[in-house]
Amino acid sequence: MDRNTNPPTFTLFPLLPTELRLKIYKHILALTPTPRILKISYSPSLNRYIANSPPPVLLSISSESRAYTLQTHTHLSLGPSCTWRPRLSPSSPQYRYQTPSPSKGLPIPICYPADTLYISSLFPLLTIHMHDLLWNLSTSPSRHHIQSLSIDLRVWNILCENGFVGLLARMRSLREVCLVVEFGRCFVGELGFLDAPEWRMDLRWIAERAGEALGEERERARGGVKKGGGQVGEEEVREKGVIVRCVILTRGGEQA
Repeated sequence: MDRNTNPPTFTLFPLLPTELRLKIYKHILALTPTPRILKISYSPSLNRYIANSPPPVLLSISSESRAYTLQTHTHLSLGPSCTWRPRLSPSSPQYRYQTPSPSKGLPIPICYPADTLYISSLFPLLTIHMHDLLWNLSTSPSRHHIQSLSIDLRVWNILCENGFVGLLARMRSLREVCLVVEFGRCFVGELGFLDAPEWRMDLRWIAERAGEALGEERERARGGVKKGGGQVGEEEVREKGVIVRCVILTRGGEQA
């Protein structure tokens, strides 16, 4: 087939029974890697958080497929503006996911139970925008829905020195924190996390100390809950602990 010709399309898809179309949508969503790593970063020039990970393709096929997908996905709210910047050709279906127009950026869809939010590209911008990040995360309507949060290991200590552990301890649904080791090389392919090997005792020690610090902070928060009649300020704290681990970033199966 000529590469310049459009690929064949199944024009009878809209005529299929609704039940069958919904099963196809469910199958497409099931093909999405789980957990999906949603990598976002802060753009000083745009004054917003952006994501390079494209949204699920079902959001751009039809109004029906979009409505089906939004049953499990919602839009990430972080700071004054949090958008997905498409790096695709205008003919791509994912480019047509417009709410609002691509020139203003697109809202970032996230499925909290299945996606891990990966805050990256903070070094060396952290020295300038650290307090903006902490403020945006601590006031975000999304903070109590985030279940898995990953962050660049290079900035972990300085964030903790500025109250980051206390912020994590009061995120109601948080169940996992990943400290990500990046080697600065670029590979193509899906993002992935690889658990630190047993011989990397330095990384395992960092994860253990971070877990202990977070556990102690959550104990203090729970003490405040009991003493204050059920609240710590406006936050509620769950009883279950949070897993902290060090991971190595991979792309397409290769360490990145």
